[in-house]
This record gives sequence, C-alpha cells and structure tokens, in this order.
Amino acid sequence: MRKADDRLDMLRDKYLKQVDAKKSEISAIMQKIALLDELKAEADTLGLPGIPDATPAKNGEQADHPFASTGLTESIIKAVSWFGTKPFRPPEMQKHLLSVGFKPTGKNFNVSVGTTLNRLAERGKLVRETLDGKKVFRAKT
Repeated sequence: MRKADDRLDMLRDKYLKQVDAKKSEISAIMQKIALLDELKAEADTLGLPGIPDATPAKNGEQADHPFASTGLTESIIKAVSWFGTKPFRPPEMQKHLLSVGFKPTGKNFNVSVGTTLNRLAERGKLVRETLDGKKVFRAKT
C-alpha cells in the first residue's frame, strides 16, 4: 500500500508544480495587460495632433473627422503626417483612415489605397521602398 501512496504523492507534487508554473505565467500575463492598459490610458491623453477623435455620426449628421469632405488621395496625403518618418504598408494606411472616420465609397478600398499610394510615390509626394521584401511607403523628407 505504501508504494501506491508514494506514487500518488509524487503525482500530486507534479500537479502542484504545474499549478505553480501556470500561476507564474498568469501573473506575467496580467502584468503585461496592466502595462498595456497604462500605455493605452497615456496614449488616450495625448491624442493625435491635428486629428480630432473620430465619432460616429448620429441621426444622419456628418461625422466630425478630418476627412469628412475629402477624397481618398487628399485623405491619404493628410494621413501620411500621422506616420511621421515611420514606413507604413497599405493595410496600415487603410486601418488608419478607417479609424479616423474615412468612409470608403468604392468596392475595393484596399486596392484603391494601394493604387493611390503608388501614384503618389510616382508623383514624388511619397517615398516608396522595399523593406524585408515588402513594399512600404513613407513621407518625403
């Protein structure tokens, strides 16, 4: 009977060690979440220069955002300053435009953004580069 008890004690110890390891992982994840919450709160207080918070339109009103009456090309030109000198890819520009309230009118918004970025680069308004094998754009300095 003693051997069975020893095996059960060993199994119990094994499971307790696993529980301790999981508790440690959970604690580390909770610390990361707390840091993210802190960074988000700080970012919310900073705001974006020249870009008001995008608020959804109510009762058919026009949303109060910087691109309310601009087309895609002009909106992209305005939005490039938000990225500063950091290179960006077309999907990042799409997400940014949508996050500040731009309302796409065409069927293929993602294609339109990529095409517009390419045209702006061809006109010398943006710099087009390859980074890690992917096409990126950045503001002209």
